Amino acid sequence: MSPSTVGMSAPFRWLRKSLDVGRRNPKALFGAIAFVILMVVAITMVQMFLQVAAQPSMTGLMVVMAVMTLVNWVALPPLLGGLFRVIDATDRGLPVAASDVFNAYGKGQGGKRLILTSLIYSLAYLALAALLLLTPIGQFFREYFTIALATPPGGEPDVAALQVLFENTSPATFLWLPVLAIVLATWVHAQMLAMATAALREVDVATAVVAGALAALRNFLPLLGFILVLGIVGFFGGMLVLLLLGLIMTLLAMVSPVLVVLVVVPLMILVMLGVYALMFAFYYHGWREIFGLADETGASPQEGTVEA
Repeated sequence: MSPSTVGMSAPFRWLRKSLDVGRRNPKALFGAIAFVILMVVAITMVQMFLQVAAQPSMTGLMVVMAVMTLVNWVALPPLLGGLFRVIDATDRGLPVAASDVFNAYGKGQGGKRLILTSLIYSLAYLALAALLLLTPIGQFFREYFTIALATPPGGEPDVAALQVLFENTSPATFLWLPVLAIVLATWVHAQMLAMATAALREVDVATAVVAGALAALRNFLPLLGFILVLGIVGFFGGMLVLLLLGLIMTLLAMVSPVLVVLVVVPLMILVMLGVYALMFAFYYHGWREIFGLADETGASPQEGTVEA
């Protein structure tokens, strides 16, 4: 499998295809996404409970965070890979059920490959974050979070210390922020494309990792252009949506606070389902086009290698 370079308009084409992702089998697709969301929420709730139980011990909080990070590294990658497989099956018109999202947990179903692929990208992210701590912006965030962590639960942060921090930080330091955003976006593209490779092709872990990295780097400009346009449109669109939601919630609250819950909670669930569907379908269609599989109709995974 050798990743190709696509045109600047390609990501917008993937987004357009993603809007049609649930047409063939919405029950299986959105059911699978619901399972993923439930798993993420369950892990988050357990972590929040353990963090509350561990307070005020800083050591206890660190242990909880470390343990739950390991849980996320092991439990979620097979589920996310399973979601790619459900999307692949629905896109091809193959029979699939929502519960198939759990298939990667089975023996010989690529669960270990998905976990190790995700783990390598997570460790690379941590290594990059450690290096960034040596930069001026890293030092700023290190001091900022030191002040934040020193704030007692329910208390106010040290405003004087924050003011001194901002006064002593050069404005040029914040020029690192766009660089960090671009690096983070590229890392996300690489990891998602690597996870798609690990989920949909019977390749070794190294091949999946390299496939994602090469695909993201060779298509850096198209993906960057897409993110910039999406960011601008999303900012103004998000502001408009928030204003409309605020108005609706205010009107509902005037009638009854219960109505706010009855409307907002289902709406949030629908938004989460839509976001997951669009995000995974976007990277799925991107993966197929980048690796020349857009016209493939076969159902079985195949062996592949990545050419540098």
